[in-house]
Amino acid sequence: MRAPRLLVLLLFVLVGRLDAAAPALERVSGEGIVLTQLPPVLRQKEIRHHLETGLTTTLAFEVRADDRARGGARIDIRYELWEEVWLVTRADTSGRVQRARFPSFEQLESWWRDLKLDVLPARASAGPAEVRLRIIPFSQSEQLDAQRWFSRSLATEPQTGSAGAVSGVLSEPSGDLFNLLLATSIGRPALIEFEWDVDVPPEARR
Repeated sequence: MRAPRLLVLLLFVLVGRLDAAAPALERVSGEGIVLTQLPPVLRQKEIRHHLETGLTTTLAFEVRADDRARGGARIDIRYELWEEVWLVTRADTSGRVQRARFPSFEQLESWWRDLKLDVLPARASAGPAEVRLRIIPFSQSEQLDAQRWFSRSLATEPQTGSAGAVSGVLSEPSGDLFNLLLATSIGRPALIEFEWDVDVPPEARR
């Protein structure tokens, strides 16, 4: 009885790899390498369905460059059923944690399209890199862990900013933050996965 379920999960992964356009890596002078042009995965049926349950959905990026540089980012999205708003917590290897609040799914999508995530240090060499995105749905029993993550990220943030805008920024040591991303994301069963081969751009000539 387990084989059909495994087949369905494998099909989800395959569809994800075929349907999602690859993101891009850009080198930002003096800062590092950012992941941009994120594919419109939020509208995929399985993902959109879980996003609307009121439970947290994690989008965990992991990036591995050919020179062994590695990094990643984590975005937690939760639909607040009572207030009918989308709550987002975003963290990447820059050491910053940001919070956002959106009154509509369309605004959430717009924010997603414009995202630039710090995922690799500036020292990463030009060449191929593997970008992996795991969509991780939380069950009811796992929701407590997600709530702790939200509470941790919101605890010291200012309660300012309008709906649809980032309303707070936290700073943490990037090494500790990346370990947190890995510990709270990798190892959980993913709803769907995407993998791309993306080139790390060379440094600009002076």
